[in-house]
Amino acid sequence: MNVTNARIEPTIEHGGTCRTYFMVPKEAMRAETEGSYLEYVSEFEISAGSHLEPHRHNTHEFYYVLKGRALMQIGTEKREVVPGDLIHIPPNAVHTIAPVGDAPLRALAFAASFLPPGGAGSEAEKAELPG
Repeated sequence: MNVTNARIEPTIEHGGTCRTYFMVPKEAMRAETEGSYLEYVSEFEISAGSHLEPHRHNTHEFYYVLKGRALMQIGTEKREVVPGDLIHIPPNAVHTIAPVGDAPLRALAFAASFLPPGGAGSEAEKAELPG
């Protein structure tokens, strides 16, 4: 499971005025995302005791955890994620996420999609998790 965060050494940019913490380095996903488009950018919240139904879609989807803790599952891999974690969900990977504890999960989400014009957009195909 690809989970990164900004707890890394910064790259000094813009004449020394900006410290950039690259969670996905520049050009690192060019080949994988060629021919895609930015489908959406949003924040979402999942209540404690609830979960996102397992699903898949033809996007590179990213969740950036803002608040709360959660159990993320992509395929057969499971991992607890916390604020500051950036999760990459590859295209067509079955995934789900559920808050851990009594607090809701709040996250930023964005996706690079390969759907054709007029495609289903962010509508997801329900799916079963393996195993």
